[in-house]
Amino acid sequence: MKKLGFGIIGCGAISHMHAGAIVEIEKAELFACTDVNEKSLAAFSGQYGITPYDDYKKILTDDRVDAVCICTPSGLHKKFCIDAANAKKHIVVEKPMALTVADCDEIIAACENNNVKLEVISQNRFKEAFRFVKSLIDEGKLGRVVSADIYMKYYRSPEYYGASNWKGTWAMDGGGALMNQGIHGVDILLFIMGDVKSVFGFARTLARDIEVEDTASAVVEFKNGALGVIQGTTSVTPGYPRKMEINGTKGSVSLVEGDITVWDVEGVEKPEIEETKGSSHNDPMAFKIEGHVLQITDLIEAIENNRDPFVTHKEGRRPVELITAIYESSETGKRIDL
Repeated sequence: MKKLGFGIIGCGAISHMHAGAIVEIEKAELFACTDVNEKSLAAFSGQYGITPYDDYKKILTDDRVDAVCICTPSGLHKKFCIDAANAKKHIVVEKPMALTVADCDEIIAACENNNVKLEVISQNRFKEAFRFVKSLIDEGKLGRVVSADIYMKYYRSPEYYGASNWKGTWAMDGGGALMNQGIHGVDILLFIMGDVKSVFGFARTLARDIEVEDTASAVVEFKNGALGVIQGTTSVTPGYPRKMEINGTKGSVSLVEGDITVWDVEGVEKPEIEETKGSSHNDPMAFKIEGHVLQITDLIEAIENNRDPFVTHKEGRRPVELITAIYESSETGKRIDL
């Protein structure tokens, strides 16, 4: 199979993760990029030696481009995903795939109608520790899981929001500590624990001059009967790495980022898993490129073998559904059933 040709829509900070990953992948080749900001477009295209387009529609008609990476502000994901699908381009989209469940459903329909594959960036699902913990639960080795919690107590400075015309807004960010920073943690909790039955949450703006929440807490009831807590902030100083705790009748496990820090599991030896380096708890770009390499490679292999990607559009919908349910609960003061 020939190399899969890629184009990048949006030349902001996260686009370098995608470009760097594509350059590392033997079966991929980066051909083009597009952005409305002329300076960003010129700098990005020059750095990677690729074709710059001042109109994103041109990248969708470039025959060299088989797939696009969508790296725009979140509020534009729906538009670009649907247009790319209608142009028969496969898609890698940054999280969240869209800002509402209805928008996610429109994207899913467009991809299915055009027979294109879409992978949502959720790189934690590729970490060995999270996969191992999921297998423990699936095989019943923790017994009945009674509690599963995730704490994402991050720091984002006032300058972080002040320097952007879209971060911290409902229209372009779709939410704050949960929808932007916390969605990766919410996704990995769903990956390990399965679907949520109901949720009751609070979302508040306590410390930052933004439209969306900088502090949120929710209690969830999983369909398997376990209860859990989701906490997300961008408001605490100095910020701390993401922590997950899973407790069952036969054992308990805690992880900080992708590292297992507590292992009390009857009859199961702690796995030897290399420690994760880097955390974005107080620096949004302080993570490694390996996750993007694995995800884009997975899309290529899904196309080659005509299978679903590991993180499909339907999987990308799940954390959006849960997070928007927490927002609805906070607004109405009611438990929300999913």
